[in-house]
Amino acid sequence: MNLNTVLTAAISKGAMRATRKPIAALRSDVADLKRQVAELKRILRAVQKGAQHESAETAAPETEMTRIRPTGSMVRKLRERLGLTQVELAKLVGVSGLTISKWEQAEGRITPRNRTLEALAKVKGMGKREAKKLLAPSQP
Repeated sequence: MNLNTVLTAAISKGAMRATRKPIAALRSDVADLKRQVAELKRILRAVQKGAQHESAETAAPETEMTRIRPTGSMVRKLRERLGLTQVELAKLVGVSGLTISKWEQAEGRITPRNRTLEALAKVKGMGKREAKKLLAPSQP
């Protein structure tokens, strides 16, 4: 055998023996820390779930209204169901008549701003009489 190989093997063996105990202690510390992190994550999830549940109870009417997924055809059908012109629907929703026109021509889903989405959901829940009543003061 080569002397260099024998010395390398002996030094490696000694180094392994010398580092085995400190590494074992570190491994147990790491395992403890991982358990603590897992426990804290469980607690955090429970707190977040409780907070979401509480906020869902307090804001349920608004979140229910904004769960609509408006499409161009939905806007057109809504306007026709209420018997409104594009300009009248635009006044109820709070946008311009051109916006309603563009929405109706759009293919697939449209993405209005949150405030506009809430207004659109509110109008969707109205009947003809209620929509006309809201428009009556603004008409000459």
